[in-house]
Amino acid sequence: MNSVKGVIFDLDGTLLDTESFVIEAVKDVVESHGKSLTPEAIQASTGRRPLEAWQAVKDVLDIGCSAQQLLDESEPVLTERWHTAKLMPGAHRLLWHLHRHSIPVALATSTSRATFGAKMAGHGNLQSIFACVSCGDEVQNGKPAPDCFREAAKKLGLEATQCLAIEDAPAGVESAVAAGMRVAVVPSLRDHQAYPKPLPDAPAGCCSVLPSLLDFKPEQYGLPAFEDMIHGVVPLEPVWRLKGKVVKGFGRGSKELGIPTANLDAASLQGALAEAVTGIYLGWASIGQSKQVYKMVMSIGFNPYYNNTEKTVEPWLLHTFEQDFYDQELRLLVCGYIRPEANFDSLDALVKRIHEDAAVTEAALKHDPFTSYESDSFVVMSSNNPV
Repeated sequence: MNSVKGVIFDLDGTLLDTESFVIEAVKDVVESHGKSLTPEAIQASTGRRPLEAWQAVKDVLDIGCSAQQLLDESEPVLTERWHTAKLMPGAHRLLWHLHRHSIPVALATSTSRATFGAKMAGHGNLQSIFACVSCGDEVQNGKPAPDCFREAAKKLGLEATQCLAIEDAPAGVESAVAAGMRVAVVPSLRDHQAYPKPLPDAPAGCCSVLPSLLDFKPEQYGLPAFEDMIHGVVPLEPVWRLKGKVVKGFGRGSKELGIPTANLDAASLQGALAEAVTGIYLGWASIGQSKQVYKMVMSIGFNPYYNNTEKTVEPWLLHTFEQDFYDQELRLLVCGYIRPEANFDSLDALVKRIHEDAAVTEAALKHDPFTSYESDSFVVMSSNNPV
């Protein structure tokens, strides 16, 4: 098997969180034509060039107008939002790690060259990392055809088998596989049946399916390993600052688990986290008008053990409180990633793992850079930092 000499990334949903507000815009346009956006339409369109994506949506939903009209209706809304796109978790860390180790990095995106500039407007410092960019309007055939990835490899001066592709969308995975590359998949769709089964030792094709870029281990692909782990925790760069009202949840934390987690109002967090973000994280928290800052460990996701249908954010503040704090504002500074979500065979196994996560949190937060965030103005209340 050839060792990896270069890494080719997809852009939307892999490096940039554009897909959450793209889906929002598509939903509005579709509903204006009397239809409802379905998971099947999302799956069929994700990862494709804009006009081809709209054609897929039109075909799946049987919308009675042209794909070009649908594109024209969505573009003004999206043009206003491209520059606000945030990096996906782990993207900053991985890109700079590869750059520091002189691993050539390229982009293979369905985005047009003009729109690429708009999307990267807020991340200009990253553009110097990319040795080349292959855009969707610069190749004959868009994803799932292999043209975009083949062109990126050609620009890098590498054979396809020397490149690792990183993709989130089924169409993009199909494109990279057709180009003859190994592919690490970071799914943007919850339905993993839409992706091929990974074959870790195969010379080409899907070799891994990862919960997020935070779970990417370069050494598994013959690349230099990360050197920044602290007690097994991945430092987040940039950190996340989240706040929302504490609401009543399922009532499981204290009753079933003996772990009094809080639940944040989902509406207040809309847009703050990428749709694909899940996992177990650590950081610091404060409540209402209090100046006290607490260590916290939290889960983000669907809690596979309970098979939630909606994503929740459930922090556990590592402190014993005398009373509940419903309806108060909870501020969370999230600075480290512990592990992905996992399912468990029993409630006891789940509880044991949660307490292990708390122990990891207690140990890791004693070290820099985590320690420094305890005094961050976002969580420390003062007269200059009112709620």
